[in-house]
Amino acid sequence: MLPAGQEVTLSQPSRILVMSSSSDVLQAVGRAAQPLGHLLFQVESPEDLRLRIRDLQPDVLVLDADARGCADCVAIGAVMDGIDAGQRPQVLLVGGEDELLRERLVERTGADVLIDRPIDQLEVTVEIRTLVRVRRLNAEAVRDRDLLNHLLELTTFADGYANADAVLSSLAERVSTWLAFPHVVVTLGGARSPRVVASAHAEGSHGRGRSMVERRHHELLGRSDILMVDAADGVLMGEDPTALPYVGVPLLAQDGDVVGALHAWGGARLPTEAHRRVLQVAATRIGTEIRLHDQQRRLEEMVETRTADLTALLERLRGVNNQLVEASRETIMRLARAAEYRDGDTGEHVDRMSSYCQVIARRMGMSADEIALIKLAAPMHDVGKIGIPDAILLKNGKLTPEEYEVMKQHPLIGARILSGSNSQLLRMAEQIAATHHEKWDGSGYPLGLGGNEIPLAGRIVALADVFDALTSPRVYKDAWSIDESVAYVRGLSGSHFDPRVVEAFMACLDELLDIRAGYVGRESEPLSAAEVLRVTSPGEAAA
Repeated sequence: MLPAGQEVTLSQPSRILVMSSSSDVLQAVGRAAQPLGHLLFQVESPEDLRLRIRDLQPDVLVLDADARGCADCVAIGAVMDGIDAGQRPQVLLVGGEDELLRERLVERTGADVLIDRPIDQLEVTVEIRTLVRVRRLNAEAVRDRDLLNHLLELTTFADGYANADAVLSSLAERVSTWLAFPHVVVTLGGARSPRVVASAHAEGSHGRGRSMVERRHHELLGRSDILMVDAADGVLMGEDPTALPYVGVPLLAQDGDVVGALHAWGGARLPTEAHRRVLQVAATRIGTEIRLHDQQRRLEEMVETRTADLTALLERLRGVNNQLVEASRETIMRLARAAEYRDGDTGEHVDRMSSYCQVIARRMGMSADEIALIKLAAPMHDVGKIGIPDAILLKNGKLTPEEYEVMKQHPLIGARILSGSNSQLLRMAEQIAATHHEKWDGSGYPLGLGGNEIPLAGRIVALADVFDALTSPRVYKDAWSIDESVAYVRGLSGSHFDPRVVEAFMACLDELLDIRAGYVGRESEPLSAAEVLRVTSPGEAAA
């Protein structure tokens, strides 16, 4: 980065350093440089070259391949290697009779231009002018790059700061570094009562210039452009020399009113035009940060005043939502129990079976949403029995093959009843109703699906339904023992049941038995035909 106060312009004289003792080279370069006002310097050895390059920082270096000092290519190359990329001069090499020396110098110095002898004055003049312009353009490019970097930092550096005060303090420190000014202060407030909201001071100088800042703050509130006071003018006006030179930038609100000021003082010289542009961007950034802080404070106050009302509203919504969920669950359970009662089962079967499904699904790693859905959807697995005629559904004896084919339609009937919904719950219930009689080996019904073709929810419900049916008494059988039921389930792993579901069932068996134990002693007698008709009548369903 160029030091504060240094600005590249094409009117400034350039410095040309010549390493040669040959009169033809010195005269040609002199004739090219003098009319343009460039400064000419001469060295004759690599040691002198090293010193002069460091002190002069020349724009153009002229090397004479016939000069005796240039024979040491290694030393000259070392000098060039030690120069920073941003300070490297443009190199003009004047060729000599020694072709090998010339090639080595081109390689070691990275010469930009090569001129052969005999020297042509016009060629030297044109090349010198071109190299000077290239050097200046490079310097301007470096300056513009640094300015762009500063502008980028101004828009991105605030990430991670805890609050607006930390952002403003960091901005003040950066402005102090960029301008090489030991004092930078940000003030806000009215003309009579300015307050310092951020500052950056060189070590040991904190607190200086308070009266000056108050006076300048008052002055800047009445203007919209930068105020600059250099050391000479300031002393004549009676200013404190330690507060000079001074630069102040008004901070504008969104409506254009001046709400504060950015003050910087004590540097070596006033900032250049380029640095003033960065300073104005910094002031804009500070003003924006202040506005954001004020807006945030107002928003926080608004949020604070409405938090209680919002909390109360959320509680009411939560209560309404809970009521809706409970109403939906009750409707589902009533529908499921109506189907179960039609074939003489008790409503507790669907309660137990859905709880078994929930535990097995959790053991198999299903998501929390899927676990909640399967618990609610599982009770609807036999809803299709509503469409089976009583003569078949309530028959005491063994079904004929024709009657059994009708009974096997209840999964499809249930799926049709539940189909066409956008509800995730009813879509899962439709899957379960359609597939809970499918078998892992493909021998089930109604579609003969097998393996992973059967949805996981259907595979889980199939096992939970059979296990609860085995361990519960029915009009046509006594309850099996736990050991008999578990052995039966394990024996059907890989044929009727998914082996992974059986594995999960075995792993959580204790939890399943705890659920079953909660229903022991609560088994009710099967409903009579009259009770079945009452439960499934339109009036009861509406209730």
